[in-house]
Amino acid sequence: SKKSRVVSRGHSFANRRIRGRYSARNFIDEKLYGVSSLESYAAILESVESDWEKVVLRLKNLREAILNGSRNGMVLNLTGDRTVLDAIMVEAGDFLVNSLPWDLGHPAPPTPDFRSVDHPWIASAEKEMIQSNPVRDEGIVVSTQVAYVAEGGRLYDVGDPVSASVSVVSHYLTTGYMWDVIRAKNGAYGAYSQFSSHDGIATLFTYRDPNTPEDTLDAFHGAASTILEDAKSSLIRDDNAAITTSIIGTIGGLDGSALSANDAGWVSLVRYLRGESALSRQRRRKEMLDTSVGDFVDYAKRLKSWKAPSVAIVASQSALNDMEREMSMFKV
Repeated sequence: SKKSRVVSRGHSFANRRIRGRYSARNFIDEKLYGVSSLESYAAILESVESDWEKVVLRLKNLREAILNGSRNGMVLNLTGDRTVLDAIMVEAGDFLVNSLPWDLGHPAPPTPDFRSVDHPWIASAEKEMIQSNPVRDEGIVVSTQVAYVAEGGRLYDVGDPVSASVSVVSHYLTTGYMWDVIRAKNGAYGAYSQFSSHDGIATLFTYRDPNTPEDTLDAFHGAASTILEDAKSSLIRDDNAAITTSIIGTIGGLDGSALSANDAGWVSLVRYLRGESALSRQRRRKEMLDTSVGDFVDYAKRLKSWKAPSVAIVASQSALNDMEREMSMFKV
């Protein structure tokens, strides 16, 4: 169940919860897939059990909204080899244009290009985000003997240019400081640094962490200083070998193993919806290859001056009660 996944994969829920405080798109993602969705699931289940006719009406309205939407805004994602796709393209186009029923008396307005204008959900999400998930420290209460500790914030303002080299530094943190200090020394089963170039938000988080949340947060706060120290020592040794290793690891994670047909189709769809071209991906790859010591120093300085950072911790009630900071509580 979703509740049991909060206990077993609390790091992903804590990470998503933090990111949902700084970006409307992330807020929507958290409502759909994060701990907030538990409340939605409960409300839907109650409606199914107590007012099934209302649920059916909502499903019919959803169906009509899809069928009566503008045909130029519909996307049919098909995956196959070139021979198969060439053979079905005419039928697929005819299905979308002519086979789906629609209300001829009330033609839908053209669908905007949401790669260049905000979706209508964004404005309402920005208002709701301030009310239901403001920037604050939060404890997510579950029954567990370990903790999942996360801290994050905005490193770049909206609209700031972000080099792909930042991903290399974030990877270096995961495989270096986070591994050495929080995993090997302090005993957490997992410790990660994550940065998104799409929104400029960075997070640090742990998986199955046996330490007190306060101790782990203190360890997080040593990450920036360690990078600055490494920039004067290990990062410049042997012709910047440590930087080269991080570049290789970052690009390896980007490319990954060969995708299944299903995954390849999904990745292609996401790239299309984002308007991401092969040229832009090549430019980002070049920025990664050009990562320098200066990029590490810049990242560390930004990390030291995180803009309104906040905390999300999945842990037991007793572990959260022992913390010295004021926290809002969300009980699963």
